Amino acid sequence: MNEAHRKHLAAYMNDMLAVERDLSQAVRGQLEDERIAFHDGLRDILLDIVAGSEGRSDILRKISQNEGGALGAAVKGTVMAVAGTLAGIYGRLREHPVSRMVRDDIIALDVAVTGYGMLLTMARCLDQKESIAFAQLALLGCPPLVTRLDHVLPLIIAAELAEDAPLPVPDGVELAEDAIRQVWQQLPPQ
Repeated sequence: MNEAHRKHLAAYMNDMLAVERDLSQAVRGQLEDERIAFHDGLRDILLDIVAGSEGRSDILRKISQNEGGALGAAVKGTVMAVAGTLAGIYGRLREHPVSRMVRDDIIALDVAVTGYGMLLTMARCLDQKESIAFAQLALLGCPPLVTRLDHVLPLIIAAELAEDAPLPVPDGVELAEDAIRQVWQQLPPQ
């Protein structure tokens, strides 16, 4: 791999390290929010997000060491752009309802999936076996977390609405879940 390619790969890995750092820090902050306890299963999902994010960060650092410490040498502006995007998403956690926090977690995990897809593409084009294996593993880890959050989000929204007054359509969660499921099932094959 030539030096220009090495720099590109290091920059992509730095991007992902910034994404994982922001994701882990933000979700750790959410775990301190007492409102999380009122939503069955949410704390476990958030703990799994943190564990996955920190595990991926550790692997990114190890790959960097194996590559001669290239991680950290990439262009700082790119890392800050990614970090800034996630920081904007996680801006004022406690001011928002739990449902918005969960939505922001889904968005951050989607950013991670897109980033790992980019890293996988670069690693494959450069035939970097260790990075390929890691990016594929990282890609497999994020979507199940999104699915779990997608499952609890309608319940959280309904619970937040019910705090204000009884719900006029008590089975609204099930109706929404059915409609969402149908949309995903109707996606055209690739």
